[in-house]
Amino acid sequence: MIFGSNATVSVYRLALGTSIDNYPANATLSGVEAYIESKSSDLVQVLGDQGNIEVFDMFVDPIDIKSGDKVIDDSGRQYRVVGVERHDKNKDVDDSYQVVLHSKKE
Repeated sequence: MIFGSNATVSVYRLALGTSIDNYPANATLSGVEAYIESKSSDLVQVLGDQGNIEVFDMFVDPIDIKSGDKVIDDSGRQYRVVGVERHDKNKDVDDSYQVVLHSKKE
């Protein structure tokens, strides 16, 4: 359980060897508690406005998630996974994953 979670998400696995938007109708994982925060304001300060993509960090307990997967939160917002950093060898805190997400600006 992620302390301070602010979203419940479902994960859809990108089908291998197919187009960039080929996802199954049913979620690979659902009911995953997550903490999602926007990183866009930090990037805008450094790079300026970068079009229609927002960047987010999502923190979750260890789950089966990979780059290319689609994440949908409980408000219906869709994200694409662009990176996963596993923090699973920590000695001082519980294991967790930091997932970088992209989403079209709303």
